[in-house]
Amino acid sequence: MLICSHKLCWRRSAYGRMKQVLRWYLSGFYKKPKGLKKPYNPILGETFRCCWLHPQTDSCTFYIAEQVSHHPPISAFYICNRKDGFSISGSILAKSKFYGNSLSAILDGKARLLFMSRGEEYVITMPYAHCKGILYGTMTLELGGKVTIECEKTKCFTELEFKLKPFLGGACSVNQISGKISVGEEQLATVDGHWDSEVFIHEKRSGQQESLWNPSPDIRSSRLKRQVVQIDQQGEFESERLWQHVTSAIMDRDQLRATQEKFVLEEAQRKEARERGDKSWNPRLFHQDPVTSEWTYRHMDVQPWDPERCLVQFEKDGVIQTHEKSQRQHNGLSYSHSWASQQKAEVNGKRRKASSQPSSCSQNTESSSTTPEPTHESSDNEGFSNQCARCNKEVKDIALIEASITSIQKTQQDIQRNLVALSRQLARQRATDDGVSLTGRHCLILCVLLLSQLLLNYVFT
Repeated sequence: MLICSHKLCWRRSAYGRMKQVLRWYLSGFYKKPKGLKKPYNPILGETFRCCWLHPQTDSCTFYIAEQVSHHPPISAFYICNRKDGFSISGSILAKSKFYGNSLSAILDGKARLLFMSRGEEYVITMPYAHCKGILYGTMTLELGGKVTIECEKTKCFTELEFKLKPFLGGACSVNQISGKISVGEEQLATVDGHWDSEVFIHEKRSGQQESLWNPSPDIRSSRLKRQVVQIDQQGEFESERLWQHVTSAIMDRDQLRATQEKFVLEEAQRKEARERGDKSWNPRLFHQDPVTSEWTYRHMDVQPWDPERCLVQFEKDGVIQTHEKSQRQHNGLSYSHSWASQQKAEVNGKRRKASSQPSSCSQNTESSSTTPEPTHESSDNEGFSNQCARCNKEVKDIALIEASITSIQKTQQDIQRNLVALSRQLARQRATDDGVSLTGRHCLILCVLLLSQLLLNYVFT
C-alpha cells in the first residue's frame, strides 16, 4: 500500500496529484486474504504499531493504531512520514448487516491524507466487504459500495464504485470497479477495470487510454515489507503480545486451547469494564475532538520537514517524534528488520546503526516492523567490549539463567490461565447438569400426578 507514497506530493498539477493518490489508493486492494476466517475481536485499549522503510528516500513511514471504543467498536489510526511530506489520520467504526446467506462488514469512517508542504488534504472513504455463501454455496468475499476522494483546496474529486457480482454475471464481472475524476465542474477522466488486477484510465481531452494501476510481478516483488517491534519489547496491550497465546493455539490447530485463551482475554475485559463502572475510557494515544467528534492522534506533528534542522523521525512507545539538531540524543527501542541492518547514515557527525535480527513473528509475515531508531556508539559500549573473557562468560551465564527463569514464569502463567479457564468450564457444566436433573425430576412428578388423575377418573366414572 505504501509502494509509491513518496512520489505522491511531487506532481506539478493538482490533477496529476489526484491521479497518483488514486493509484496509491488502488494499490491497497490487490493483496486479498487467503480464504475467510473469523477475525480477532479487538480489545479496548489494544494498540498496534509498525513501519515501512523506504530505501529510495532513506525515510520511514510509521503506523500507530488504537482501539478507542468497544461499544461501538471504533479503531483510530495515524500514519506519518515527515521526511517524505505526508500523513494519514482517521478512524473506522465497524458495522455489520446480515442478509441470510450473506453478510456485509461496513467500515464507516474517513481517512485524511495530508501533503504537508502543500497544505492539501484528501478526504477518503472506504468500501464495504461483502461475504456470500454463509449458509449454502461457495463462500466468497467481494468489495462493494461507492467511495470518494476529495480535495477541497484544489477542487479535485474522484468517485469510485466497487461493484458486486450480479446474479447472472460471468467471471469477468467479478471485482469490477468504475469511476470518474473531476476538477471543479469539469470531468477530466473515467476509470474502469478490476480492483484486484488492472485498472485503466480514459482521458477525456486527449481520448487516450492508459493503465492507471497494474499489480505486475515487479510491483508485487517491490512491495515494502512491514516492520514490527520485537515482541519482548511490546507493551502489555499491543496486539501481537496480547493475542500471542491465541495465535499459538491456532498455529498448532488446537481450537479448544484457542477458545480458552480467547475466553481469558474477554473475561479480563469484562472484569475491567465492571470495575470501571460509569467512568469513561480515556485512550492513551488518541483523543476525540468535541466539535467534529473525530479521533485525532495526540502527538501529531504536520510541520514540513526542514533538512537543516530535522535529523531523523523515530517512534517510541507509540509516540512519533523527530530528533532535531538542538535536541539531546534519544534512547529508544530496537526494532526487528532486515533492510536497516545493511543501511548506515551519518547523523550529526557520527555514524548511526539501525539493525537487529528479525523476530520469529516478523519472519512469518510478508509485511512485518516499526521504524528503526538510530543507536549511537558511546564510550560505555567501548568499555564493555574491553572486558576480560571471564567477565563475559559470567555475563552470558547470568543472561541464560534470567532467560530460563523468564521461560519458567511464562509456563506457570500459561498453566494458571488454562486452570482458570477449565475451572470455569467445569462450573458451567455442573450448572447445566443440575438444570437437566431438575427438569427430569419435574417430569417424573408430572407423570405421577397424571397417572393419579387418570386412576381417580377411572374409579369414579
